Order: sequence, then C-alpha cells, then structure tokens
Amino acid sequence: MKKNIAKYIEQFEQTLNFSDLSWWIIDYKNDPGYFYCNKVMANAFNLDINAQKHSVVDTCPIAGDYIKNVHLASTNKANLIIKEYLELLNQEKKEYNNTFPYYDKNIDTVKYFSSKAKALELDEEGNVSILFGLIENITSKETLSKELKEYHNIIDTNVMTATTNTKGIILNCSSALCNITGYSKEELVGQKYNILKHPDTSEKIFEKMELALAKGEIWENEIKNQKKNGEEYWIKLIVSPIFNEQGKIKAFTTINQDITDKKIIEKLSKKDKLTNLYNRAKLDILLEKELQTFERYETNSSIIMLDIDYFKSINDNYGHLIGDKVLVQIASILRSNTRITDFVGRWGGEEFLIICPNSDIENTEKVASKLKDVLEFSDFGMKKNVTASFGISSYKENDTVDTLLQRADNALYNAKENGRNTVELIP
Repeated sequence: MKKNIAKYIEQFEQTLNFSDLSWWIIDYKNDPGYFYCNKVMANAFNLDINAQKHSVVDTCPIAGDYIKNVHLASTNKANLIIKEYLELLNQEKKEYNNTFPYYDKNIDTVKYFSSKAKALELDEEGNVSILFGLIENITSKETLSKELKEYHNIIDTNVMTATTNTKGIILNCSSALCNITGYSKEELVGQKYNILKHPDTSEKIFEKMELALAKGEIWENEIKNQKKNGEEYWIKLIVSPIFNEQGKIKAFTTINQDITDKKIIEKLSKKDKLTNLYNRAKLDILLEKELQTFERYETNSSIIMLDIDYFKSINDNYGHLIGDKVLVQIASILRSNTRITDFVGRWGGEEFLIICPNSDIENTEKVASKLKDVLEFSDFGMKKNVTASFGISSYKENDTVDTLLQRADNALYNAKENGRNTVELIP
C-alpha cells in the first residue's frame, strides 16, 4: 500500500524523534527539487530549522551547487556519493551506504557523517517515487579512529615490536623492526622469531625465557641478534604474554630496544682496541673480583704475566704495522690455548696478563709452558721466531692485588734474567 510523503513524514516524526539520527525524504516523482528532514539534520548542516522543506540544489550536503561551495571537505568523496546516489535513482543498486566529511563553516571544523539511502516506493514503471535516507554523525568515531591510526603509525615507525604465537612464529611486526633487521614484513611473518638470533647467542638464554613466559611472567634480557646481511646488533628484549578470556596464554608481544651503541661503548671501555683482549682497566676489576672470591671460598687462583722477548727489534726491523700484526696473532694464540673460564688481557705494550680462576700454581705453570712452546713454534711471517718470558704467581692469604702482581712481575723479571723464553714462578 502506497503512502504520500506526508504520511511518511508523520511516521518518521513519531518513530525517530527520540534518536540522534538525521533523516531526510524526497518525493522524487512530484517534487524532486526539495527534501524534508528532521530538526537533527537541520541543526547538523545549518539549515533553516523552521522551513518545511529545503532545496536540494542549494542546501543538500551532498548534491547540486552545494559541492561548488566547498562545504564538503572532500569533493572527490562527494562525487562518489552522487554517483552512487544516481545509481540508486536508476535502480542499479537497491541502497547505498557511505561516509563523507563535512566542513562546518560556523565552527570551522570538519565533521564526519555516515549516510544511508534507499527507495521507499517505486511507481508503476519501476522508477523511484519516494527516496529516504538516514545520516549519522560519526565524528567522534572517526576522530578516535584517526588518532588510533596516527598512534599506530608512530609505533610502527619508531618501535621495534612483533607479535608471535605460542610456538614463536611471527604473526606481525613493525616497520621499525624490519628497518633494523633488513628483512621485509613478508619475509618475517610466518618465520620463527629465532630467525633473528645471532649464532653466538646461547640457547640457554631462550630456555630461561620460555620457563618465565610459561609462568605468565614478563621476561627481559640483552640479546645479540643478526641482521639479514649477517651484521650483528644488540637489543634489550622485553617479551610479554597475551592472555585469552580464559586466562590462557594465546600469544606474545616483543618490544626491542636497539642498544648496539651502548654495547659498543661497553666493549670499548673493557677491551683493548688492537687485540680485542681485555684492557688493563678491566683486568684490574677482574683481579679484585678474583681476590674477593679467594678470600671468601679459599679457591686456588693464579695469574700469568708474559712479555714478548725483544719486541722492540720487531718494530725496528719490520715496522710498527708488522709489530701490531704480531700482537694480534699472539692474542689469538693466547685465547685459543687457554680455558674459556680464563681471562686474557693486554697489560700494556707487548705485555699480557692471564687470570686463571680455580687453578693452582702447578697447573698454571703447565699452561704457561704450553703457551711458551706454541708461541716459539708459530709462524709469524718473519725470518725470526717470536718468543715470550713468563712469570707466575698465585693468590695467597693476606694478599692484595698489588702484592700478587708484584710477585708475578718479579717472576717475569727472573725469566728474562735467566735467558728469556722461559717460565718462572713465585708462589
């Protein structure tokens, strides 16, 4: 049963007057140039609230000359809506549902609206007779959505973060993480997170992480990772569990802070630049720490002090560049022929110091003798052999770091006096 437009208006006034929705209606067959609307719409678009009907050309937010007045914040958007509106009139589609930005010149602000329309009645030829639409103010939603999108973009660009499932498979990651690793998002998503793990990083670190996360705890540590091109970098890794509604862990988020510069500074502060061994400042700290361990637990600990024999002649005859290469090779030999628990450092110039925890003086003497032989028969690319003199001493009761070092230095002096390329000890 068909109604005239007045009946529709009466019905909408009764059923929709309690809502914040704007509605409009057009008698497209008899009066297509005008539309009727409620007061909500009149207020929203600054229409004459006392007028019974309004001109489509002059006042409709998305039609006629109104677009030319740039009341819409996006003319392209308006043209799209008009295109869909015409498709609705031609019954190419049964309804349209779109959004548009509207510039409210009275308050100099852009508002956002959701617009829906459909034909209420068709005439005998199937043409639209009465057209009806709803408009909802969604400015708050759009503003919040834009703010969230901007916030997400800031996070994505500046924070290295990833989400993994409970098996460590990467589900999503930020652009910032891609930028530092050299991988694209497509290359990372679907891979296990340990694709970023550096070969030097111990698996035990991740075993501890898994134990903590299984308890629902937040875990953090400093980790050495590897970029796609093989370059290493350091991060402070924070991993947090994500729980489902039942309180079970469903995924994990990781936040990565680049601490590569910090690690470089730390390395420079404790390592000798040429040999990459511990420098004297770090050795002083280790000697003091080992003394405290000896005093507390009475463990056997010893030190080896060695000096390259006639090193000055190497510099004089072959140049300082060759001399530096000799020192680097000696450093490699010392590291390769001592325990992983020993601390090897450059004491100064051509002098080196090795701290041997949990090693008595007899076992330490064996280590020094081995090192002496390896050095003597190593090929340094010169016509002469390279040898070293060794002095050994052990921690004892009432020792200080200075008294320990003095005994080792005296033992080294004795080795030089006894013909060099030899090992001497003073308990």
